[in-house]
Amino acid sequence: MKKRKEDFSIKELISIFVPKLWFILLVAFIFGNIMAIYSAVIKDDTYTSTTRIHVTKKMSGFDFAVSDVEFATSYLKTYEEVLKIPDFLIKVREDFKANRSKYEKENEVNYEERGWDNLSPNTIKGYITSETKQDILSVSVTTGDPVLSAALAHSIANVFSQTGYLAYTEDVVNVAVLQDAQIPTAPNSRKVVLNTIIGVAVGGILSMAFVFIMHMMDVIIHDKKKLEDNFDIPVLGVIPRFVSEEGKSKK
Repeated sequence: MKKRKEDFSIKELISIFVPKLWFILLVAFIFGNIMAIYSAVIKDDTYTSTTRIHVTKKMSGFDFAVSDVEFATSYLKTYEEVLKIPDFLIKVREDFKANRSKYEKENEVNYEERGWDNLSPNTIKGYITSETKQDILSVSVTTGDPVLSAALAHSIANVFSQTGYLAYTEDVVNVAVLQDAQIPTAPNSRKVVLNTIIGVAVGGILSMAFVFIMHMMDVIIHDKKKLEDNFDIPVLGVIPRFVSEEGKSKK
């Protein structure tokens, strides 16, 4: 009767992977090189521009309480959700277009030639990342063009600064732009080393998984130990493998 064996000891796992170590290392090497080449040569440059917005609750005199910071923090969390709303993104696009002449003149770019006239809300949303720390909201825009990144980040700050955009009015909160968006002068790091390490790790894991699956699918009994491990019958003897002299001469 066949026994069910579901557990593998460390020794057994080593016996599975060590003979195929050359294959695992080869696949890891190939994946690492693919990621390195992609990061260094194929991947397009990206540029990030960041604007920082400061929100405070209006106070009388110098009366300051923890609740004021909590209010600003919750307010900025609302702002982070607003960044995903199509209506807000449409307003950002309108402001972006309204400042078209300024950016075209100062940076010698053409919106129409670069396809910026038809940016959809979803496209703009894909460029945006945000982070809140206490009463400061940092909004970063990452695109393939430094001028576009800065222009969109500037427009986001402009729309946020508009009085009454949300339910709160000017007499409740102060919204100030601490850091205006600047045109980045250098592309973002391509992270060649990090991506290479990730490629090596992924290649190693996938190759090990492949080796293990192939081992599990192998139903051939190769030795006495495997026969004893899988069946409740004693092994009375082993017939050795013979190679004829004729067979040797053919090799």
